[in-house]
Amino acid sequence: MAYAGSLREKPVITGVGCTKFGSVLSTPEIKGMSFQELACEAAFEAMDDAGIDPKDIDAFYIGSMVSHISHLYSYHTQMADWLGLHLKPGLHFATACSTTNTGVGLAAMGVASGKFRNVLVVGAEILSSEATDDPTVRKPLDPTTLWYWTDFGVDQAYGYHHSYDIATAYGGLPTLGYAKKYRVPMDKMDDAMCAVHRAARIHSARNKKAYIQTTLEQEAKAAGFKNITDFWRSRRNPFLAWPTRVKSALNTVDGASAYIISSKGEAKKFCRKDPISVEGFHWSSSNYPWYGKDPTDWDIDRTAFQTAMKMAGITPKDIGYLNVHDCMQIYQLILSEQAGYFRKGEAWKAFLEGRTLYNGDRPMNTSGGRHGKGHAFAASAGAEIYEAVKQMRGEAKGRQIPDEPEVSVVHNHGYGMHTAVTVLKR
Repeated sequence: MAYAGSLREKPVITGVGCTKFGSVLSTPEIKGMSFQELACEAAFEAMDDAGIDPKDIDAFYIGSMVSHISHLYSYHTQMADWLGLHLKPGLHFATACSTTNTGVGLAAMGVASGKFRNVLVVGAEILSSEATDDPTVRKPLDPTTLWYWTDFGVDQAYGYHHSYDIATAYGGLPTLGYAKKYRVPMDKMDDAMCAVHRAARIHSARNKKAYIQTTLEQEAKAAGFKNITDFWRSRRNPFLAWPTRVKSALNTVDGASAYIISSKGEAKKFCRKDPISVEGFHWSSSNYPWYGKDPTDWDIDRTAFQTAMKMAGITPKDIGYLNVHDCMQIYQLILSEQAGYFRKGEAWKAFLEGRTLYNGDRPMNTSGGRHGKGHAFAASAGAEIYEAVKQMRGEAKGRQIPDEPEVSVVHNHGYGMHTAVTVLKR
């Protein structure tokens, strides 16, 4: 296990913000918005939530991944003006889809060092469209082009075609590996993946900021099916890479998220709500391939989970809420077991039993995950920090975990090659 380390003082999250996730081309709440406007909406919500003004922010970090969709490769210069943070320390950073989870640790270290009192972290992404010469006009972006551009953020020396990366390496092989390793019949495995998706949709339907607002039951009924099992196994949900189906994959969206990390002393001056302590964090970096003969054994994630929890002084039994990265929904089985939230080979049963729902005994991914909430790459991890804070405060209306979590663990993959884990405590 990596060195865990410690902070002399545990910084706290004092404010969180998040836009509606969807498309700036069509989603009413964010239609026509620019990258800068999305970032500002999330950032100013976080400031309002914390009860502070831009003048109280000492530094800001802004993350985005896919530079091809804009005419900018770094946003911190323009955003200094947009956010009212002219002359404040700012930087642009990226660890792919784990960016705004990584930002928690970066900001926490800046605050714990005594250099800063309040640090704003913002993540934003527009994946539905690309910029034109007119900054007020964007044109739709073909998904194939988006994934080609996404590969530029990872590995050009050994890059694969994306039909292998996402569908097979991220979905099909881990699903087959899980079923073989734990002797789960393939029909039961398919039922379990249906249950994972059903949970994602129940949660997203109860989350006003999520991309998909309907349950799986509602979609099945509208399509003329009597039950979700028949719908799940129908031609409406074909295999993407057997045995992974289309609805087990992410939905790319546009959106932004933000949060403010403060010192405890500073928080006492202005924070109107219970601050959430940053107890531990860790990052792991690797390269292709991130797993070997066993496609369910991911060292990069196990290292990050164990080291962050050691830093926080917790064990898996202390976790009251877990979020794991689920660009493919098989991740929810594998990573919940990697975290120790479930015993090895048991997660699939927990989903079938409904235990991971917001009102179950082992709640997970209550925002709706990368399918229901949607995946806005660099912004999504911050949206999961937002969700964890809301759950811990008792503010997740409609999907609130009955026993507000004392400890939350938030995990994110950055394209499989970077893992960030953050441990929060109420």
